[in-house]
Amino acid sequence: RHMNHILEINTEEGWVKVEAGVVKDQLNQWLKPYGFFFSPELSTSNRATIGGMINTDASGQGSLVYGKTSDHVLGLRAVLEGGELIDTRAMPVSLAENIAAEQTREGHIYHEVLSACRDNRQLIIDKFPKLNRFLTGYDLRHVLSDDLQIFDLTRILCGSEGTLAFITEARLDITPIPKVRQLVNIKYDSFDSALRNAPFLVQAKALSVETVDSKVLNLAREDIVWHSVSELITDIPGEEMLGLNLVEFAGDDVELASRQVSDLCERLDQLMAEKQAGIIGYQLCTRLDEVERIYAMRKKAVGLLGNAKGHAKPIPFVEDTAVPPEHLADYITDFRALLDGHGLSYGMFGHVDAGVLHVRPALDMCDPQQEVLMKRISDQVVALTASYG
Repeated sequence: RHMNHILEINTEEGWVKVEAGVVKDQLNQWLKPYGFFFSPELSTSNRATIGGMINTDASGQGSLVYGKTSDHVLGLRAVLEGGELIDTRAMPVSLAENIAAEQTREGHIYHEVLSACRDNRQLIIDKFPKLNRFLTGYDLRHVLSDDLQIFDLTRILCGSEGTLAFITEARLDITPIPKVRQLVNIKYDSFDSALRNAPFLVQAKALSVETVDSKVLNLAREDIVWHSVSELITDIPGEEMLGLNLVEFAGDDVELASRQVSDLCERLDQLMAEKQAGIIGYQLCTRLDEVERIYAMRKKAVGLLGNAKGHAKPIPFVEDTAVPPEHLADYITDFRALLDGHGLSYGMFGHVDAGVLHVRPALDMCDPQQEVLMKRISDQVVALTASYG
């Protein structure tokens, strides 16, 4: 908590250097006057530290365009067991080989990582899932560049959850703030319809497609947060809104973004006229404050899931699974059937553009039977996720 200083910025080269305790929102507030932001987005941004984001290789909304944390870390300073400092950055493989030949702690690390990633290259490429989201763990895939010319130890520290070194400082690349952001809130007759419509929305070249189910929506409605968005997500007379997709377009070309939005709306009108895709209506948010209010509601509603009444509380033990986006709707149908089969209550939301699902089934962890059930469901979800690639 004391290592929360922003140390240096270079707007020409587009980077900033920070200590690991800097919170993401704090950094973006500081960068705003310079016209930049740190782009990996996450719903916990008002409390997530940069060190935490690096250790979990965090990413959320907009990751198809902006990538995840590791895509924006240019270099790290970290402390090894024993107190030695190590500075990492991308370098030619020849330089990494020279360091690997040194009889030092750092030389030993370079030797180990370089040989492990080179000797097992084919196995790594064959085994690691081809997903935009990565797994927490050692990102052996990206330590070497595709042409095997560049070596970067930074990539193996990102996502390592503090198991390799204690990260103290990071040099991050920063992104110019887009001039225009517009949101289309699309309402559906079911959560399944919202999920099945998502690939079509991704093809519309959206920055991000976020989905919310009726449970999350209803929690938001019961909370004071709904006042801030009620006119942006109005009810459709005679229809029940059971799913919502939030589709964002952003960029520096105002005309292009407006054209993308109007093209999408035209297509939505067509689908509604033909009574297809389960779409019951949509609304536009063209002002930045409107866009931010919608996302604040979504972030808040997710927190509200944790306020469940009674002994059963939503538990994050099958959280953050990722499957190829085109399989997400079928995967979630099976996932829901699995949870419904155990009679559990849950809310779902996710980054449908990246095939990522957030779900926290409610369990009473004071009940030994439910503790056993948690393990069983966890194993079933592992098998289910693997079956969808």
